[in-house]
Amino acid sequence: MTVTRALRDAGGSFDTVRSLLLADSFLPHKGGSRTYYYHLYKDWNPDQVTVLTKKVPGWQEFDARESSKYFRIIRRFRPAPSFQYRELPRAALTSLHAIARSQVEPVDVIHSGDLFPQGLVAILLKRLRGFPYIAFCHGEEISQTDRFHYQPAVRNRIYQSADAVIANAEYACERLRKIGVPSERIHKITPGVDCEVFSPGSPNPELRAFHRLSNHFVLLTVARLIPRKGHDMVLRAVAKLGADFPDLRYLIVGSGPEEASLRKLAATLGIAQRVTFAGFVADKQLPDYYRLSNLLVMPNREQNNDLEGFGISFLEASATAKPVIAGRSGGTSEAVKHGISGELIDPKNLDQLVAAIRGFVVNAERGEFMGRLGRKRAATEFDWKARAWELRNITRNIAASRRSARTTNGRIPAA
Repeated sequence: MTVTRALRDAGGSFDTVRSLLLADSFLPHKGGSRTYYYHLYKDWNPDQVTVLTKKVPGWQEFDARESSKYFRIIRRFRPAPSFQYRELPRAALTSLHAIARSQVEPVDVIHSGDLFPQGLVAILLKRLRGFPYIAFCHGEEISQTDRFHYQPAVRNRIYQSADAVIANAEYACERLRKIGVPSERIHKITPGVDCEVFSPGSPNPELRAFHRLSNHFVLLTVARLIPRKGHDMVLRAVAKLGADFPDLRYLIVGSGPEEASLRKLAATLGIAQRVTFAGFVADKQLPDYYRLSNLLVMPNREQNNDLEGFGISFLEASATAKPVIAGRSGGTSEAVKHGISGELIDPKNLDQLVAAIRGFVVNAERGEFMGRLGRKRAATEFDWKARAWELRNITRNIAASRRSARTTNGRIPAA
């Protein structure tokens, strides 16, 4: 039986399935998972998605531009800075807001974009009102919560009680199975990339002149400035390679708490003049920054139980036909095909990183060849529309099952 037929037989409006996405933050807040959600949900016409999230800088302009009859964004409060107990009052307000919205707005399926407190809200709404819910797992939620005393038990219950769990990589699937989530409820949907936006092209001459990168071999990292991204290792590699390659430059795109320490490290290593901190770059400008570079380098690693779930910037670089170097950690082995679109290295081995960068600098043709292979792989294997359709289909199946059960039993099924 098709999803449409099931919804019709259940007596509901089979033309529209209404989803409520709970997310602690959403675009224009930077982050790979936020970009992931945006592309998965932005166009489900005729199904409707309401995003319940927080206010972040630039939200008014973004919401005015992106909102439609089928994709609405409702914002209250500010994102939680951490999962610490002192944030409980803020989490309580978020929970009350979500519960209130579910009372006044038709909802078929809840989607939990974050583990805490959104996952707790989802499981509460399932128990109180019978709403089915879908939870997301990027892998790092499990490693990050393992170090706490009570959070693993709560985390496991959230994932185990979900009607479906969306994992962004095989690494996340493995972690979910280990904590007892049935395989049939785990669906792997990796991030994608828009190959029309991120496309090969010549460097923007004005941007190249602005950053003084003419006639240089440019290493690029596009990521938040946090320890697990490995910016410090790239700085050390540049210092080691500097004598042999005086035209080597390192362009860092992104902002974050590690900026001051990274600037200090660059100065200490004597390479400050070789390093450009571009800071925050708007999404529409990102393709030009990839085109400025010769090689994307992000030796991501596990740091304090935090790791890279996938790495959207690797796909963006591949889509612009740039080779990449990534750390063999977390879910990056699916974003980067070793020997095809780039190289995977031990992120804690500086000699490996130096050797990998050296190989691309001395053999530009090899980098260009890998870039072309990476572009082909991005275009054929990482289409956003196919991923959005897969999630929408999972949602419609869950909605159909719920409506069918309500018709059969005359009530909302218990959690």
